[in-house]
Amino acid sequence: MSKHARIAWAGAVHHAIEQDGRLELQTPAFKGRLLSFDEVVWLPPLVDTPPHRPRTVLALAINYADHAKELAFKPPEEPLAFAKGAGSLIGHDGFTVRPAGVQNMHYECELVVVIGREARHVKQQDAYDFVRGYTVANDYAIRDYLENWYRPNLRVKNRDTGTPIGPWLVDAADIADPMKLALRTTVNGQLTQQGTTADMVF
Repeated sequence: MSKHARIAWAGAVHHAIEQDGRLELQTPAFKGRLLSFDEVVWLPPLVDTPPHRPRTVLALAINYADHAKELAFKPPEEPLAFAKGAGSLIGHDGFTVRPAGVQNMHYECELVVVIGREARHVKQQDAYDFVRGYTVANDYAIRDYLENWYRPNLRVKNRDTGTPIGPWLVDAADIADPMKLALRTTVNGQLTQQGTTADMVF
């Protein structure tokens, strides 16, 4: 399985791959150099060179049937999409800013689908052809600000540093079925969420 990362080290941004529990740099000047995970700053595992900067982050609200049941909601009949700014993304082990006075900042483990090339007017049966790979995110929800579960306002989900992502981008070809992946959240070593992408509504 190919696991790719973007990291900052020695004053520059590098592409790296996982190699036997270490990071192997792929940047030409340092190609093959091995680093430990704690020597680097992890960045979102996305290409960020123009014109490929992540410009659009689309998310779906109430998209897990068991979550809808937990909230005593009927699962949506059509996708409930909302947008997040690219500034909301931070890397693995980064620091998320918790607004002053917030009492209920809730973690939400999510599968992230990374689109690898421009896509317009794509037919449903061709959609997977545009997927570069997959990673995971903690999609924090600041529930103090929540007014509508079905349409989260900007203050709930779209905040700088509010979406830690990564550390790895896994090639799409290495994931046989993205709708059969386990998702788990731990807080201080304690399991707090457990589910599967098979439970997605859309």
